[in-house]
Parts: sequence; structure tokens; C-alpha cells
Amino acid sequence: MELPQNRFLRGIYLLVQRYLRHNVGMQGAALAFYLLFMIFPLLIFVSSLLGLLQLDVDAILAAVQEFLPREIVSFIGVYLTYVGRNPSVKLLLFGLFFSLYFPMRATNTLMRSVRIAYHLGPPRGALPQLVKTLLYTAVLIATIALTLTLMSVGDRLLLYAVDSFGLPRFWAVLWAKLRFPVAAVAGYFALFFLYALSQDGRQPWRNIWPGTMAALGAWLALNWLYSTYVENFADYSLLYGSIGTAIALLIWLYMTAVTLIMGAELNATLISLRKDRAGES
Repeated sequence: MELPQNRFLRGIYLLVQRYLRHNVGMQGAALAFYLLFMIFPLLIFVSSLLGLLQLDVDAILAAVQEFLPREIVSFIGVYLTYVGRNPSVKLLLFGLFFSLYFPMRATNTLMRSVRIAYHLGPPRGALPQLVKTLLYTAVLIATIALTLTLMSVGDRLLLYAVDSFGLPRFWAVLWAKLRFPVAAVAGYFALFFLYALSQDGRQPWRNIWPGTMAALGAWLALNWLYSTYVENFADYSLLYGSIGTAIALLIWLYMTAVTLIMGAELNATLISLRKDRAGES
């Protein structure tokens, strides 16, 4: 089939072809599987940490409700509240161990999907790939920790710090205004680092940043659309009973996985379009 002459339409056509040829739907399902198994030990670790540090769970839930579906926030809230009431160091260590293991599996799956998008084939060595996986797992956990810190230190804690510890009100106002942009920037660099680290060599900046921005923007947009759909049209509890929240969680994880993979596919599509234009010139 002849490709469309318009570069935008050609890019859309190539992107759809890549989605089908690289089985992005199947890769997204595999990644969602590992993300699902990652979320429970992570919640155990976070809730145990919140219980030990006596942080404000309500502030975190109020913050994440801005960009996550209501069903997901409700599920996380019940879990954090339940485990956080009985903090335990052993439970904290258990959650920490599996919060490292399953993110490593998810990272391996995601890196493999990125390499498929760039037509790189299997990694050259097991040891370098293990180092990259450990490195990105540490980056992922640090990003999650930073995001949770930004979300947990909400207005109530800021006012308490101003009244009790003499924190200048200017810094409190600045923190309240910048915490969401800083969280977005942290997410951008985490995703950018993932696409860059999955390569065998150094890629030019222009081969990575478009897919990073598109994936981050698409993820936020899809979350908003899915939240609107769940809150106004879909009643998972009515359709599926007590497992309705789990169904909503699985759909959200699958959407997240496909969005992350398609960011790499977009980068590879743009590289292909640039090569075609260079060949025509």
C-alpha cells in the first residue's frame, strides 16, 4: 500500500502500523500485569511508612484525586488507611523488598518494548542490562518517593509548619503552587531517562523528547477522560459487584502501559519520517 503524501497522515499511518506489527496491545497487557503486582507491595511499603512517620493520608488522597480516576483513589485510600493503622517495621521491609523486585520486572518489560520500538533487538549483554534495570528501578522509586512527598505535604501541613515552626509564608505559598509542576517535571525526566537508557548508545535529544512529552500529555489526558467516564457513565460496582474497583484498576494500568510504550513508538516513527525526508532530498 502506498503511503500518504502528507507527512502528518503518513506519521499517523506508520504509528498505527507499528502498534499492530509490534503487538503493543499484548506488550501493554504484560506490562500491566507486572504493574499490578508492583502496586500492592508498594502500597504496603508506603502505608507502613506513612504509619511510622504519621504523615497525612487524606492530603495525599486529595492531591492524587486531581489526576487519577475516583475508583483508583478510593481503592488506594482504603488500602493506605487499613495498613497505616498498624505500622510495622517487618511489614515495611517486606513491602520494600517486593517494591524492588516487581518494579525491576516491570522495567525489564518496558525496556524490551522500547527496544522493539527502536528496532534494536535483544540487549548485547546480561550484565549491562541488569545494571540498567537496577539504575532505572532506583530512578523510578526515587520519582515515586518525590511525587508522594510533594503530594503529602499539602495545605494543612504547610499551615501547621507556618504556625508551629515559623516557616515563612512565602515558602509555603511557593511550595503549594509549584508542587504539581515539579511532579510533572519529575515524571518527564523519569520517562525521558527510560527511553534514553533503553538504547545501546547515546541517542540525540530530538529522538527522545517528542515521545516523552506526548506520552506524559496523553497519560494525563487519558486519566482525565477515564475519570470522567467512570464518574458519569460507568458503574463498575453495579456491573461487576465487589470486584468493580479491581476492573477499573486493571483498565487504568493497561491504559498507562500502552501510553508509555506508544511514546517510544512515536519517537521511532519520527526517526523514520526524518530518514524518508533525507532520502527524498
